[in-house]
Amino acid sequence: MFQAMTRIQRLAGENAKNVYIAVGETGWPTDGGSNYGNAIAGTQNAKTFHDKGVCALLKWGVDVFYFEAFDELWKPDSVGDNGKAASEKHWGMYTSDRKPKYQVQC
Repeated sequence: MFQAMTRIQRLAGENAKNVYIAVGETGWPTDGGSNYGNAIAGTQNAKTFHDKGVCALLKWGVDVFYFEAFDELWKPDSVGDNGKAASEKHWGMYTSDRKPKYQVQC
């Protein structure tokens, strides 16, 4: 994302301030085995991603759609490109009963 933003700014030159950038979807799983290499699901990792990634984007004026607000326990597992099933239930900033998992304000 950051490389794309830098490239857009470089190409836009003096018009960069007129370019609207929005992140259509971002998030971090807090549980459920949705690991990908060094990107490990967990509440502390989700908090770090929020604090250092999402908050930085917001400070730069980038609109962000966070996936997702609440855990959705009804969701079935999804199968990735590697053929393994992983939970999609724990991507919320809040638990399914609407309790924050970490400080969600920047």
